[in-house]
Amino acid sequence: MANMNVRKSIQNKIESLGKEIETLQAELKRWEKIAADYEINSESIDLILSIQLPEKPEPKAKRVKS
Repeated sequence: MANMNVRKSIQNKIESLGKEIETLQAELKRWEKIAADYEINSESIDLILSIQLPEKPEPKAKRVKS
């Protein structure tokens, strides 16, 4: 009986890892496409991002008490 539980547990883990690998492979392909698109259109993308996400002002230097 315990032998079947161990086998089922191992099989469940294998299936879970297989699904996780598929998800990660899809995510990898997505980011590879983003990287390729950026290489082709980096100037346009930078311009769009600069409009949507204006640069944050640099934080003021903290005063050091003597």
